[in-house]
Amino acid sequence: MSFAPGSSNGRTPPFGGGYPGSSPGPGAKLAILKGLFLKMTVEDYLKSQKVNSSKTEPQTADREFLDKNGPEAFIYRCLMSKKFRKWKVGEDYVKELKESIHYAVTKHLPINTTYFFGGYKLWSFETSPEVDWAEFFNICYMLKYITLIVQAYEPGVIMTYWAAHPSIMKRQSNIPEKDCLIYRQSFNKLLGEFLEHLPGNIKLELRSFAELYPNEKEYLDELEPFIDKVKQEYKDWPEERKKKREATSNLNLQWQGAEDWKRLNENEKQEKIKMGPIAHDGYCRLSRVHEAIRGLGKVDLSATPLPKYNSIPIGTTSNSVAKFWTGFGVLEKRGDGYIDRILSPKQFEQIKNQDHEVVKSDLIPLKNFKEIWVYPGELSFS
Repeated sequence: MSFAPGSSNGRTPPFGGGYPGSSPGPGAKLAILKGLFLKMTVEDYLKSQKVNSSKTEPQTADREFLDKNGPEAFIYRCLMSKKFRKWKVGEDYVKELKESIHYAVTKHLPINTTYFFGGYKLWSFETSPEVDWAEFFNICYMLKYITLIVQAYEPGVIMTYWAAHPSIMKRQSNIPEKDCLIYRQSFNKLLGEFLEHLPGNIKLELRSFAELYPNEKEYLDELEPFIDKVKQEYKDWPEERKKKREATSNLNLQWQGAEDWKRLNENEKQEKIKMGPIAHDGYCRLSRVHEAIRGLGKVDLSATPLPKYNSIPIGTTSNSVAKFWTGFGVLEKRGDGYIDRILSPKQFEQIKNQDHEVVKSDLIPLKNFKEIWVYPGELSFS
């Protein structure tokens, strides 16, 4: 098997070739990039990310490894690359991952990467409830993550973002279900902005776990026992774990959201904070949620490590681990280039009043993409 980049029309020219009007060869690209690098504007950079994130060139070492070891080993190598992976992966999941890759390759099926996330924009950001540059940067990063795979493996990759059921976000964080819907609509529009630039063997999709449970009674009948079970387990959680999880819950809680929780007394508010991680962990045990993100042919990705290290924790950009749905996207200007950053709420509060440039953009026709904040040099956080 050799590298063969796909095209947006589904045909696959041999590596090194192309169609009329396609991008230039490596030498010409290098000359163009050198010229752009010296005069690249913010808009040039953002457009390049949108257009070229799925077009990374394979290196000689990539070709040699593929030819020597075959597609399964090559796909595994790409997925576990330390260029993207931020933490270790548990031995059990390494075994599961290899079995998943073997299944897909044997059946000649696409590799299905799955990314389970909240499916909302944190209410405290002015960009809420729609997507912003954080989601844009994450999509670019994910495309870079899979680009060598799709060039070497003709069935390609299905990239699935799995959004949580809106009802659990209402229960967990008091987020209005209509805000989750608005978020998903804007996310789908953002994904659509990338489609014309992708090879034919990449499929980008956003799905909601709500579609897996069209029958509400069936959904609740499975969910409630899990939540009750986690309530009992919570009593035995180490205090440090409780403190950490409740701090995250408090950050996400929209006190004036689907219901008015501001009127609650302090004891009632503390109960709401405590219920956040309980509802979350109970929901994660649902059978159809588990089946959607794991199993043969699927690759479970996460921003940070899961408790059992049973995912590939790749962060959200090459320089960020803050979750994109609870984060804010900015650029750092370093020398003549730019670096994507997704800031957590705490990081954003630390640097929001530091000197920065607000640069206009017309790249993406959504309300939160009319401008982007650009900071001079590398950001530092205490």
